[in-house]
Amino acid sequence: MEKRICIIGGTGFVGRAIARQAVDAGHQVTVTSRHPERARDMLVKGIQVLKSDITTGKGITQAMQSCDTVINLVGLLFPTSKNTFEAAHTSGAKLVIDTCKAEGVSQLLHMSALLSDDAITHTQYGKTKHQAEELVRQSDLNWSIFRPSIIYGEHDSFLMRFKSFSAIGPILPIIAGDTKFQPVWVEDVARAFVQSIANPKVQQQTYTLAGNDIYTLKTMIDMWMKALGRKRTLVSMPHIAAKLLAAISKLLPVPIITNDQLKLLQYDNIAQGEAFPSMFGSPSSFESLLPIIASGGQAEHIQHMLDQARTHYRKS
Repeated sequence: MEKRICIIGGTGFVGRAIARQAVDAGHQVTVTSRHPERARDMLVKGIQVLKSDITTGKGITQAMQSCDTVINLVGLLFPTSKNTFEAAHTSGAKLVIDTCKAEGVSQLLHMSALLSDDAITHTQYGKTKHQAEELVRQSDLNWSIFRPSIIYGEHDSFLMRFKSFSAIGPILPIIAGDTKFQPVWVEDVARAFVQSIANPKVQQQTYTLAGNDIYTLKTMIDMWMKALGRKRTLVSMPHIAAKLLAAISKLLPVPIITNDQLKLLQYDNIAQGEAFPSMFGSPSSFESLLPIIASGGQAEHIQHMLDQARTHYRKS
């Protein structure tokens, strides 16, 4: 059944995957962005792009009008003086909740993050993400919360960053290489969101979205280098050097790493219990997808093949 979907912060890496899958599923999709001019390519797929700002509220009401489902994907990797973690994560979540109520939106799907108790306690990112979750749970909306581990795929901010770093020379410094992750493919994350639209089974539920396999950060990067065909020596960066790098990075428009991110990297990012909800299918293999991503394989084509394989498996 066709629904009207609004994706707040929908022009980013994850939002584009969700928007594309939602359109393919027959839904009408509106995405919001502070810089809609950067997302003109989405118009070709029949996706409406509106200008809005979750920290000021400008354009949010207009974007949500007549919508059945709102998906809040807003999340900062690092704060700025004008866009803080509290403004984007916590106050932003409250604004979305209040606007959903005012506009009669029946469903809110909220993107959070997979965080340990220590990460929530000791980092601003974790603290504000947790506060946002509490606001969503306390609302009387038909809500669902999703907590992904590190999300990878074409044009991500993880694999692509190390691809750029590794182009500089044969030595690749690694920070917190022993920290564990369960990487999840962006198309699997998108599928969970799209299959939740107008799905009564997901009401008032919180889901972890992680891959089946656990890797250390160093192992993940080593696998990525091999997929790229690059021979690189991975060298662990001492914590004191990493802190110095974070201090210097504050002067850059886009920091290499921040102090808050350094703290986050001290804690494993792995699922407790079911890694990926069986109701949304099985997560894809990180190891098997890396060569395809490295060669510039199209996510849409990969997703279509996997969907066909899952359909065949269910029928057999």
